[in-house]
Amino acid sequence: MVLSLFRQVAKVSLLLILLITIVWTCPVKCGGASNCAGTCQSTQGVWDIVLNGSVVLRMRYPNGGFSAAERACCVVERLNEALKTASAEDIKPAVIIGSFAIVIGQRHIITVDPENAKANNSSCYELALKWANNMRLALGGSPVSSCDSGHLVSLEAVHPYEVSLARASWYGGRWNGRLTANGEIYDEMSLTAAHRTLPFGSVVRVTNLLSGKQVVVRINNRGPYIAGREIDLSRAAAEAIGLIRSGVGDVAIEVMKSCR
Repeated sequence: MVLSLFRQVAKVSLLLILLITIVWTCPVKCGGASNCAGTCQSTQGVWDIVLNGSVVLRMRYPNGGFSAAERACCVVERLNEALKTASAEDIKPAVIIGSFAIVIGQRHIITVDPENAKANNSSCYELALKWANNMRLALGGSPVSSCDSGHLVSLEAVHPYEVSLARASWYGGRWNGRLTANGEIYDEMSLTAAHRTLPFGSVVRVTNLLSGKQVVVRINNRGPYIAGREIDLSRAAAEAIGLIRSGVGDVAIEVMKSCR
């Protein structure tokens, strides 16, 4: 009787241990201080990334052929490796190959997927900023604001250009068929844009911060001349990133090729 009860208690205890198992990575030295990233399963199918005892992000969905658990382990591995030589100030949200992500210096840590963003009631850009700030705070650093110049970076943009956040609009209609500032005939169905200062011929990638949709355009005109707006897209470019109905929207601009 006692033996049977002991066996049942042992089984229940083992089950509980398996359910609350936490997989921690070993502490590493980062920037002179001991920083440790690890992962643990908070609920069924949901994995938390823990940095110095603080949950900095939560992995809920598979992506790129990897399960949520595999993605979490990969992030922890990248974090611990990057933090051997980097500091909190090196952690920033970024635009990488059409997606918002987190980087530490030149190291890609994680890409923000739309499913996780939706679960957090935010855009991919907003979640990337939140995750980056969570990591910075866990390391004793200061958060960055969307208003801070250079807070969003690109590993593909032309140096010394960084990603700029701006209000974008589009133009067409009566402007179609007219001469642009560089002498071309404006075609609203071509992928071009007007910018106040970028050299003609520069190629830029424009990302809608709300939807994450992107388009690559060539600068061939000057404008816009309405305060608060930085780039005027052609109709085709605006359609590509879902800007037609709203008319204006917040975007990230990366200079991929400069003709200066």
